[in-house]
Amino acid sequence: MAGVGERLLQQLKKRKLRFAGHIMRGSSGPLLQLSLEEKIEGKRGQGRPRRNWVDDVKGWSGSTSYGDTKRKAEDIEEWRDMVANLRTAEGT
Repeated sequence: MAGVGERLLQQLKKRKLRFAGHIMRGSSGPLLQLSLEEKIEGKRGQGRPRRNWVDDVKGWSGSTSYGDTKRKAEDIEEWRDMVANLRTAEGT
């Protein structure tokens, strides 16, 4: 049973990273890229900051910033290799 959960998690990570690369390269149009890069104004409630979509992509790609992740995604061959070699043991 645990093997099935790990495989499912790995497939979800790979799909998310493939889609992220697609968006960051601008292949999906400017609207999705704008929604990913823009900050939302306003106040948040108290408590721990929520993990967001970009945090996951940065962590799984081994990048420290969004700009670094975007540069990696622009090299489509490097991005595909990184996604293909993704491991579930890296964490969340």
